[in-house]
Amino acid sequence: MLSYRHAFHAGNHADILKHASLCLILQSLQKKDKPFTLIDTHAGAGLYRLDSEWALKTGENQKGIIKLLNAFNQNPASFPPELQNYINLCQGFYDQNCYAGSPVIMQKHLRSGDKLVLLEMHNNEVEILRNNIEETGANATILHQNSFEAIKAITPPPIKRGLLLMDPSYEIDSDYTNAFEALALARKRWNVGILCLWYPLLKHRQTELAMLKSSLRELAAENQNNFVQAELLVASPENETGLYGSGMAIINAPWHFDEEMANILPFLGKMLADASQININEAFNQIADIY
Repeated sequence: MLSYRHAFHAGNHADILKHASLCLILQSLQKKDKPFTLIDTHAGAGLYRLDSEWALKTGENQKGIIKLLNAFNQNPASFPPELQNYINLCQGFYDQNCYAGSPVIMQKHLRSGDKLVLLEMHNNEVEILRNNIEETGANATILHQNSFEAIKAITPPPIKRGLLLMDPSYEIDSDYTNAFEALALARKRWNVGILCLWYPLLKHRQTELAMLKSSLRELAAENQNNFVQAELLVASPENETGLYGSGMAIINAPWHFDEEMANILPFLGKMLADASQININEAFNQIADIY
């Protein structure tokens, strides 16, 4: 939906789950010298000011990345080692009062020969994205397109090894169906790609969410691929009317990714939970079975 601007939400708990997961997958891809392709279907602006009028209006980054970085600076030894890469990256941008979105995180992990493809439909956001991303040769391509319609054209990429990240705004009902259908098409066309779908946990979207997660499980089971579903809850679904958490569904998850997430999620749950809404001694995360 063209009214959505991620600058209001950059650096919140949902971004932390999405980007910490992304950093782990990127590290896994970097373990081999073979080149890879990275695709971000809903790129947004790519980089966000933490002191912008929009960010200050919601204050979500104060309860998210700023809280996390402050805790790390006070006691780095308490953090799981799996978060180190993500924390280091965020700290560098925080020193500039910025938060890196997934396009910039991907760009920072590029090596010679790797490719980056970014799609963004919003007229203003795509121009900001162009300014925030340095295009070096053929390594980075920015497309001003509807990603749901572009999936067939961009998959499979010439370099077959890599990942696709999809994180639509989910502001309209059709986003849930469109996201799954686009992911299913990408899976059919790019069966070796690591396919990642972020989704919000919203009390008023339980029906759409249940249908989405059911469809994802069926897709993973039918194709007999590693499937990891990880959710981070920071508030009680019963008390929270807005975003009480979010989830990541990954098809063709890297080896040991499920174990890494199992180490990260309990820590993030306790660190980011709203103690006024839920008992911080409870488990705030779920990891689905691996198919």
